[in-house]
Amino acid sequence: MTPEQQTALRTARSLLDLGHPLDRVLSNPLIPAVLREFVRAELRREENFTLTPARILIRDPNRDDWLRGLDRSTWYYWPMLRQYLLTTKGWDSTVLRSLDDSSDRILRQLEPPSKDGFDIRGLVLGFVQSGKTANFTAVAAKAADAGYRLVIVLSGIDNGLRRQTNIRLKRELVGYPDNRPGSVHLPPMGKQWHEFTRDDLHGDFRPGFANHAALQGSQPVVLVVKKNGHVLRRLLAWLRQAPGEVRQTLPVLIIDDEADLASVDTCGTYQTAEDPPDTSDPDYEPPSVINSLIRELLGHFERRAYVAYTATPFANILIPHDTADPRVGNDLYPRDFIVDLPKPAGYFGAEEFFGR
Repeated sequence: MTPEQQTALRTARSLLDLGHPLDRVLSNPLIPAVLREFVRAELRREENFTLTPARILIRDPNRDDWLRGLDRSTWYYWPMLRQYLLTTKGWDSTVLRSLDDSSDRILRQLEPPSKDGFDIRGLVLGFVQSGKTANFTAVAAKAADAGYRLVIVLSGIDNGLRRQTNIRLKRELVGYPDNRPGSVHLPPMGKQWHEFTRDDLHGDFRPGFANHAALQGSQPVVLVVKKNGHVLRRLLAWLRQAPGEVRQTLPVLIIDDEADLASVDTCGTYQTAEDPPDTSDPDYEPPSVINSLIRELLGHFERRAYVAYTATPFANILIPHDTADPRVGNDLYPRDFIVDLPKPAGYFGAEEFFGR
């Protein structure tokens, strides 16, 4: 496809997404006359495709569909991300519809952010390098539109991976003050994200980047934090100093990227709420450090949802479902849902190289 064809097709997709009828789109002077039949054929091809839904295991299949009652005409972050993917990144509309559907299926398994007290634990499986980051970015955007006010992304165990994820969210969700090319537009006043981390190599969470007042406002807050003991302890210490109502009323979504790395309790502790250990016993062995700190972070909030993402889910699925610790609460077993993202069209991975 030539650059001129790509530009014409992106323009047409964007105009269609804004609600313009096809005939008016094709007659728009932004689309050269010599390319209109090409654009029409491509759009027709994109309309005729089979949507492979994400497969899902649900703890309670009789739960109410709280998304159905939301007024999506008031949403901002997902429509902006969708336009960015269509126009700037040039996504095929079929791929975008698959992302829209799968992120809806995940968001539907969370609780309404206005509900008094909830604790959701879920797991999302995706192929290696197949769009998991795009998926959790879409989930974060829709969660913010639906009323979740704090999004914490746990990303990797080193500065490079954390920065990479922070840059991606900055470009696709948060925006830059100078509205630089290749990124979403900075939201208007009143909808801008509060950022408690930065997109430079040493931009991990520090109290100097944060303000407790932001947790009590109406604008969403985002942090991209590496899974490091010192950083997570700094974050927990800062949260403990926040006003008490933050703990009770702030709806938080914690996204654990590469959840098989560091998040699983590698000490192999197994203890239940019915038979708790004596923490004063010298032989008491707490869960491993990162696992304990993530569980403690979840326990800090009354309205919390934890969604783990990984391509290698074995350690996460094999967490004992009833493990609990008297200090840090339940383990990170995905007790509420497991979502299996579909293989993207044209994906070429291990199965294609080596077979089953």
